[in-house]
Amino acid sequence: MTNKRVAVLSCVSFNSQLVKRQLTNYQASHGNQAKHFLHVASDGDIDAQELLSLGNIDVDAATSSYRTSNLCNFGGQIANSKRLLISAEQFGYVYIHTDADLIVQGNLAEYVNKHQCGFLKQRPSVNWPHYKKMMEDPYFSALRDYLGIKPEEIITGRQEGSFFPIELWAEMSALFEKFYHEEFFSNQALLWPIEEGIVPTIASKLIGNTYPDFAPKVKNIVVTKPLKPAPRGINPRDISENCVNIEDIKQTLDIGSNDACIAMKWFSRNLSDPAAKFANEKLTP
Repeated sequence: MTNKRVAVLSCVSFNSQLVKRQLTNYQASHGNQAKHFLHVASDGDIDAQELLSLGNIDVDAATSSYRTSNLCNFGGQIANSKRLLISAEQFGYVYIHTDADLIVQGNLAEYVNKHQCGFLKQRPSVNWPHYKKMMEDPYFSALRDYLGIKPEEIITGRQEGSFFPIELWAEMSALFEKFYHEEFFSNQALLWPIEEGIVPTIASKLIGNTYPDFAPKVKNIVVTKPLKPAPRGINPRDISENCVNIEDIKQTLDIGSNDACIAMKWFSRNLSDPAAKFANEKLTP
């Protein structure tokens, strides 16, 4: 059976060369079976037009009035989804991720087609630094009330590397846009990484109500290395111990399934990073 195309959604802000490195890495995994929808931050240093002419890599890149930040860039994913859903092209699945991961094993499109839906599901902990902000978020509260989601039904978890059938994502996106307006993302006092709460919570509710066949049997594909605090003014990805190294990749592959698609996060911003080079070599031996 022919695989359905995958729409890959991400937000980018700075350093077009790093974005091109990631796109080249993903292309080596999925080939022509996917298209990248990139939200380019309006206050970054990337020219969206530059990302539209990358040879054989299929890219739709644009900026929008949605603000993004280190704390929350999900407004950019809402903007990406709006462009995706009015596109004349046909897609079967949506995959969401960030600009700091690279694939280290497998064909993304084949894996997504095989498993259909995968995202991280955890019960929220009161010790999570963003727990209080999440529970006090009036937009999340209104969204939960609209769908009849009780506090004990809230699900959290990092969502980079999650994927969903297009019909499920379209319904999720309509709800995100309905309740999270542009002004939310410009109000620093309200911000928290909302995708870690709204994506798994809403997906789980819709799957339970309408899409039982999409109940995930796998989780998201990105393995995220914990970040240690960085001094003020220093990007955490510029501290070597925070970044994925070659040994991290080898250990992750050793414990993972040989037929899985696996990505890892955080890779160094150094364009000559040995771990990033090693990841690409694993995909194109």
